[in-house]
Amino acid sequence: MFSVIIPLYNKVQFISRSIDSVLNQSIPDFEIIVVDDGSTDKGRELVSSIYGSKVRLISQSNQGVSAARNLGIRNATFEYLAFLDADDRWHPDFLYWMKHVLDKYPGLGMVGSSYSSNGLPSKIEDPKISLIEDYFGQADYNTLFTSSSTVLHKSFFREKVGFKPDLIKGEDVDVWFRAFDWFKKACYIHAPLMFYDLNASGSLGAHPKLEQTIFADMYREEYGISDDSPSWLAFRDKYLLLNLFQYFDQAHNFLIGKKLLRQRRNSYPMAYLPYLLPLSFFKFAFHNPRLKKLIRNYLKFCFRYIYI
Repeated sequence: MFSVIIPLYNKVQFISRSIDSVLNQSIPDFEIIVVDDGSTDKGRELVSSIYGSKVRLISQSNQGVSAARNLGIRNATFEYLAFLDADDRWHPDFLYWMKHVLDKYPGLGMVGSSYSSNGLPSKIEDPKISLIEDYFGQADYNTLFTSSSTVLHKSFFREKVGFKPDLIKGEDVDVWFRAFDWFKKACYIHAPLMFYDLNASGSLGAHPKLEQTIFADMYREEYGISDDSPSWLAFRDKYLLLNLFQYFDQAHNFLIGKKLLRQRRNSYPMAYLPYLLPLSFFKFAFHNPRLKKLIRNYLKFCFRYIYI
């Protein structure tokens, strides 16, 4: 029922934990596809030697996580695609609850769950399940779906662009946005069915250019979500205002960000106030965690209590 796609790039110390969490699922109806993205740390050799025929191992030259996921999608046998990063792991009942929801809502194309960074419970019983029909009306400060806790029906990738290799930041969120617009509804399981290892994630260092992020991409005319959708337009502007300041420490991104801010359809003036500050302020804030957190909390306050 599920094709589990795991992109692998230099995660040799974590990949066994990830694969084992799939092999230990309480339901057996799945295949595991590991796509090695040109690893240099012997991760591909480890997977081959330990797991053999239990895993379909595919290799490519280093092209990035999006290209790796797309290659896995093209080789998937089953109709439902479950994504898992090489340094995360699933609860033993992850696929059980995904199947439970898909059986409960025939024809559903998108399911996700919450996650934990502090370990997983031994057993999950009767979790709250929400049917989402207005995702963009509620996802401004919590996009819900993640790259290791989401299942999509393969039809989306047959009809739409998959993961975009040119996006360095937000390539997964981009897919969740467009997939919800395609399926028109989704389900969310309010239970920690995935462990997200903060220690394994590491740091990406300096932010990429804004042109390589979801923030610039979602304002392109050809993005793929209709500009006639008021909830999408409102969400897009809220999402930009809530997150863009983190990129304003670089002069190039500061200028591009100002252009993006001029494209928004909804003003949200209270949330726009921090963006009136000069580049020097953002450079200072970037190296001051307390100030950076203060800006973030202020913007969250705006969208939780003022612009709801």
